Amino acid sequence: MKEFRVPRADHVPLDFQLVFDRKGDDGEWIETTEKFQARGTIPGNLLVSFTASLAASEGVQAHELQRLLGQSMMPDNRERFMEILDDPDTAVPIETLGEICEWLAEEYTKGRTQ
Repeated sequence: MKEFRVPRADHVPLDFQLVFDRKGDDGEWIETTEKFQARGTIPGNLLVSFTASLAASEGVQAHELQRLLGQSMMPDNRERFMEILDDPDTAVPIETLGEICEWLAEEYTKGRTQ
């Protein structure tokens, strides 16, 4: 019988920061930097779904992008990260979300496809 081993999921979290402008109490815009941690590894099936969505419709791509972002974040960072993404005053553009997902996908596949 063929056996497949699943490695331990004890990878070091991935650190990144998001830099954006936020309106201060005085109404002036202030450059803000928020630091986050993403999981050091994610289920392979999630990455496969994200990769497959790149050839699908925009709706499917958007859904998988949201899924990857939500499930990649460390639990204690997820709510704060999603609040920033949902904040209309911050208005994180889709291009930036794509860059984050691309970076995450690269990090998750490093050394695993060789």
